[in-house]
Amino acid sequence: MSVGEIILAPMEGVLDYPLREALTDYNRYDYCVSEFIRVTDVVFPGKVFRREVPELRHEGRTANGTPVWVQILGTDPDILARNALVAARCGAPGVDLNFGCPSKFVHRSGGGAAMLKKPAVIGEAVRRTRDLLPADIPLSVKIRLGWENPDDIFSIYEEIVRGGADRIIIHARTRMDGYKADAIKWEYITPLADRNEIPLVANGEVRDAASAAKCIEVTHCSNLMVGRYALAVPNLEGVIRNNDKPFTVVESVKAVIHFIDIMKKLLPEQYQMARTKQFLSYVRLSNPEVNLFFREICQKENQADIDRILDDVVSGRRELVLPQNDGVCASAEGQAVAHERYCKN
Repeated sequence: MSVGEIILAPMEGVLDYPLREALTDYNRYDYCVSEFIRVTDVVFPGKVFRREVPELRHEGRTANGTPVWVQILGTDPDILARNALVAARCGAPGVDLNFGCPSKFVHRSGGGAAMLKKPAVIGEAVRRTRDLLPADIPLSVKIRLGWENPDDIFSIYEEIVRGGADRIIIHARTRMDGYKADAIKWEYITPLADRNEIPLVANGEVRDAASAAKCIEVTHCSNLMVGRYALAVPNLEGVIRNNDKPFTVVESVKAVIHFIDIMKKLLPEQYQMARTKQFLSYVRLSNPEVNLFFREICQKENQADIDRILDDVVSGRRELVLPQNDGVCASAEGQAVAHERYCKN
């Protein structure tokens, strides 16, 4: 089975408008999904959706034409459906309902993955949303295998299919699994894909061409969603689809600089600094040479100093040779949030 669609995942606080712009300049993702818009008991006006997903001001696409679906998170089926309709009227090319977010802050209000405990409510939310949305606006549902028991995926799946969703994105871990690499359970997607009832998208631990091929082999699902490693390898779509070589550390730093250039037109300096460090913390997953200058960057207090270091890396003025037995980046686990260890901004 060959690779089908490759989709850029929603990552709250990470994959925002500027980073979607940057990454879609290096990749031909079939579409992106926005960070979630949380809805509680109100129907937001269109200006809120256009503020949170600026691509809606440009026909729901990034500058290079990649579609951006709008993701909505909430607990009330009627409120979810009515907000989804607003998103569609604002120009969203697709809508995604988030029932998989593992954040404890989201769970306090019963949203995200906490909804996996209520399959019937998920089904009702899907039904109402599908009924309200125009027929030409696809509806996807992003879930995990369950809260704690991965066998719950089967009842959750049934409710979503009965609700009339157009596709299901399945992160192949439970909420309690978090992001542990050894907890990935691709095999739970396989019997669902074999039913051939609804398009599925496999998500979780797709890092490179080899893991993508393995995921497709195990799940029988050709569509993939990539998240953390889309930042670690800024050309990941081409690596998976075309067997391109992953970006080197210099090429990755050039991608970070491109991201900075986009941010400078949109965001205050303090935010630029924090996001630069965050992006680099992901790049370390695939390019441990970043550790040779990462901590120095995290100590800088203005963007100009950071820019100078990155320019030195790209120009070759900085030597990027790791010492023997360097263990700073020996394990990828936990490094997706490495910026929290080293960066104050």
